[in-house]
Amino acid sequence: MIAAGYHDVVYIKPSTQILIAVSNGGEIAAPFFNLKMAWHLIYGADEWKDSDGKILDGTPHLRFREGWELAIRNFNEAQLVGILSNRLSPSQEIKSPEKLIGREAYLQRIHRALHSPGRHLFIFGDRGVGKTSLAVTAGQISVNEDKNFIYIPCSNGTTFFDAIWAVGRAVSDISPVKKSGGFAVGINLPQVGGVNFGVNHGGKTLDKPTSFNDCLSMIGFVRSRLTGQIIICFDEMDRILSSGEKNNFAELLKNISSVVDDVRFIYCGIGADVDELIGAHLSVGRMFEPIHVEKLSYDSLWKIIDNAASDLSVTIPQGILIRIGVISDGFPHYVHLMGECLFYKMFDDPAYVSTCSAEHFKAALRDSLVKAEPSLRRIYQKATEKSKNSLDYEIALWALADRTATRRQIKEIYETSYSRIQNAMYTSNFLSKDVFNQRMLMLRKDSHAKIVTGHGAGWFSFRENVVRGYVRMKAESEGIELSPELTN
Repeated sequence: MIAAGYHDVVYIKPSTQILIAVSNGGEIAAPFFNLKMAWHLIYGADEWKDSDGKILDGTPHLRFREGWELAIRNFNEAQLVGILSNRLSPSQEIKSPEKLIGREAYLQRIHRALHSPGRHLFIFGDRGVGKTSLAVTAGQISVNEDKNFIYIPCSNGTTFFDAIWAVGRAVSDISPVKKSGGFAVGINLPQVGGVNFGVNHGGKTLDKPTSFNDCLSMIGFVRSRLTGQIIICFDEMDRILSSGEKNNFAELLKNISSVVDDVRFIYCGIGADVDELIGAHLSVGRMFEPIHVEKLSYDSLWKIIDNAASDLSVTIPQGILIRIGVISDGFPHYVHLMGECLFYKMFDDPAYVSTCSAEHFKAALRDSLVKAEPSLRRIYQKATEKSKNSLDYEIALWALADRTATRRQIKEIYETSYSRIQNAMYTSNFLSKDVFNQRMLMLRKDSHAKIVTGHGAGWFSFRENVVRGYVRMKAESEGIELSPELTN
C-alpha cells in the first residue's frame, strides 16, 4: 500500500497499471485496480506526471492518505467477498452448522431423532424462518456420505409418484429416456414434475411408479444403491394441496420400515402445525418428531452480523445491531441480506472506515429493499400503490408492524402505533379511527394482495409473518423506526 502521509506526486504507470506515489525522491507502488475505492479527494498534491516524468495538464490536485487503497483496512474485494460468502447467505440455504447460528438445540434434537429406529421428522414454520437451512444442514451432517442425503423440492404440480421417482433418479448416474419418443435427455439433478420419463439402469428401465407398491419398490432400489443410513428430505410440501397426495406421504412413513431398513424421511414446509402439511393421520403420529422452527432470538441475529464484523476487524454499533434485529423480526434472511449490503456499503466508502455509520446503515437498507425477495416487493406494492390512498395503506401497514405481537386489536393499533407514526411524519391527513379501520379491512382483500388477515372482533395480523420484516424495512428507509419498545 502507499505509505502513511501525503505525497508530492501521484501518477499511473501505463504499462503495468501501477499507481506510483513520489515523496522525498522515492517511489512507492500500489495496484491501480483499487484506485476507484482508494482515492480520497483532498487537496495538496503538486501535480500528476506520467511514467516519463512529464506533467499531465488539467489533472486534479489530489493527495492520498494512509490506508487509501481500501475503506476497510487490509482487505481487498476478493477477501471481502470470501468472508461475506462464508458468513452470510441471503439467497441460498445454509448447509453447514458453523453458519447456522442459533439453531444448535434444533440440530441436537434432530440428530437424536434420526438415530431413533423408525423415527422420521416434520420440520415446519413460517416462510423465511430457516426451515430448509435446518433440514439440509441436519441431513448432511447425519449421513456418512454426501450421496446418502437426498433432497427433493416439491412444486405446485408435484405428485407423490413424482417425488418418489425423483428419489430413484437421484441415485442413478444415467440419463432419463423419454418413453414415447425414445430420445435421451441428460440431467444432473433430480427434477420433480409430471413428464413421463423412464431411466435406463444397467440395461433396464427405472420407470416412473404408478402405484403405492411401486413407490415402496423404488425406495428399495435406492436402498440397494447406497450403504449406511439414508436421509430423504421432501421440501416445500406446503405446495402439495391434494389431500390424497398428502395421505400417500403419510402412508409412506407407516409402511416404509417393513420394506427397508435405515431410511429416514424429513418432511419440510410452511405451516403452523403438522396437519397443515400432511393432514390428520393419527396412525403415523408415533413415527415422526415434529420440529416447529421458531424465529431467531436477538442475540443470535446480532451474532450473525458480529461474526462477519469480527472477521473484517470493523465495529457495528449496538444501536445499529438493535435496529437490524428489530427490522428482521427474527427472520434470519433479513439479517443476512442487510448484513451483506451493510458491509459492502462500508467497503465502498471513499474514506477509511472502522465503524459502521448511520449513513452506511441507511444506504444498506435501500439496497436491501431492492434485493429483497421479489414476491415480497410485489405484495407490498399491490397492497399500497394501486390506490389514491396509497400513503394511508402504507402507514396502516407500518402501524400493524409496529409491535412484536403477531395479532393486534384495531383500537390498540390506532392509539399506540398509528397516532405515533402519523405525528412523526408531520402529515395533515390524520385518519379517524373509523376510516383507519376501513383501510385495514381493505388490506384483507385481493385488490390489496390480501396482505392482512382478520380474526374477528377487530383483530388483525399479516397473512404471512415474513412480510412484516419487509414492511419494517420500508418504514425504516422512510425514517420511521418501528417497535420502539425494543429500543428504549
